[in-house]
Amino acid sequence: MEKMVKCHYWKEYQGLNGWTMFCSAGAFSKEFSKDYAEGLGCTEEQRAICKKIMETNVGYSALPEIIDDTDSNQEQKDIPIEKEFAPTLKHKNSD
Repeated sequence: MEKMVKCHYWKEYQGLNGWTMFCSAGAFSKEFSKDYAEGLGCTEEQRAICKKIMETNVGYSALPEIIDDTDSNQEQKDIPIEKEFAPTLKHKNSD
């Protein structure tokens, strides 16, 4: 099965009670700068989609916090290459 959300932090697996789908960044309370999040495709529209999927499958949702501070985390300096972590919304039209 193809992943419902094409994101490095999106996890899906089938357990005994069915599919579990969640954002690992939200599960571990990560904070993303606004630029880094947008580079991942973690826009307000995509976050709403992810939230709805998690609430439907798990019963609750946890998303990473988006902050305005760009110097907060060194690993977020490099925004991923588009093909490496392409946002889900861009894949809807290219299939």
